[in-house]
Amino acid sequence: MVSSSSNGVSKLPTGIVPIIHRAEVYQFIWCASIFLVLTTIWTCLRIYSRRVRNVALALEDWLYYIALISFYGFIAALFMAVYLGGAGYHMTRLTPYHVARLTQSFLVLESLYGVTMCGVKWSMLFMLKRIFAVPRFEIVTWIIIGLQAAWLVMTVLIGFLICRPVSKNWDPTIPGTCGDRIAGYTAVSVVNVIIDCMMLILPLPMIYNLQTKTGYKLCLFCIFGIGIVTIVFSVVRLLSLNELDFDDFSYTAVPVMTWTAAEAGVAVLVASSALLRPVVDKVIQCVKSRSSRSSAPSNAYTNSQSKMNSKLRRGFVNVVDSDDSLELGMMGPRTEIQGGEGHSKGTLDAMTTAGPEFKERKGRMTIVVQKQVEQTFAEREDHI
Repeated sequence: MVSSSSNGVSKLPTGIVPIIHRAEVYQFIWCASIFLVLTTIWTCLRIYSRRVRNVALALEDWLYYIALISFYGFIAALFMAVYLGGAGYHMTRLTPYHVARLTQSFLVLESLYGVTMCGVKWSMLFMLKRIFAVPRFEIVTWIIIGLQAAWLVMTVLIGFLICRPVSKNWDPTIPGTCGDRIAGYTAVSVVNVIIDCMMLILPLPMIYNLQTKTGYKLCLFCIFGIGIVTIVFSVVRLLSLNELDFDDFSYTAVPVMTWTAAEAGVAVLVASSALLRPVVDKVIQCVKSRSSRSSAPSNAYTNSQSKMNSKLRRGFVNVVDSDDSLELGMMGPRTEIQGGEGHSKGTLDAMTTAGPEFKERKGRMTIVVQKQVEQTFAEREDHI
């Protein structure tokens, strides 16, 4: 049942609030839902990569899982702000019940946001410390870990102590005071961006000094530089804070909610992306396998035969699986053939048995292929 206030504005019913038809609200719902699904998929791929490599869980893995659970709770608190707190409506439409649920949801999600971001960054920092085990690098890493811990404490304290008593957040009628909440949220975001930049720069000198090929260095720069995506979302979230108006907080907070969900979701994805090498290799292998199957068998057979005949003219042929032109569809998983004029020796391993004959101008050679059999054969050449 919808109630009305003395000024004629209808109040929302107590309980679950119907979604208001605003583009910003739908954008938030889609954004939060998409990142909820993506982070779950990325986590499954991370677990798969760990099992493929048979690597035991390290400290960075446990920190990541703590951050993931916190992220799920963070998204749940955001949805509570919409469905129970009336986020998206003007404050004049909210009852004291909705205002209390809205502000309480934000107090919870601020803390969960801090735990999520801190856990994700700690996970990445401990991974970097394990990879680049250099004393100076470890010292700088520990400094950033300490700064991140201080940022977490700062985030939680600002959320709970900006208004004294805490209940004044949702009940403005009680005696007490509130500080500048926009300034507090801005300070949290600025420090967060600074730490992100420090983390982005941290591994670059180590990669630059690696004694390896330039192409490999560029790949490493791209892998560890993917954190710049998190910085972009953090900056956009920081700019969105300028649109906050605490006199109409429920209406103006929706864009900030969207960018906060996106920032935390991207951070979780980035924390797993650097560990998905086995998944990428598997995808590339499948793509190559499909492309090779789609090629015409006759062309592959012709190319392999011409290459084999060319080698036979020189008196020796060595065919292995690494020969890209060889069609191995009917020859089993591994085949190695060696032959030549005079005496020949081969280690032969295949699924089938065959007896092709290769006739040359000066000699004749018989090759027998048999599964899991090592056979040494020698045949005196008969001149034709």
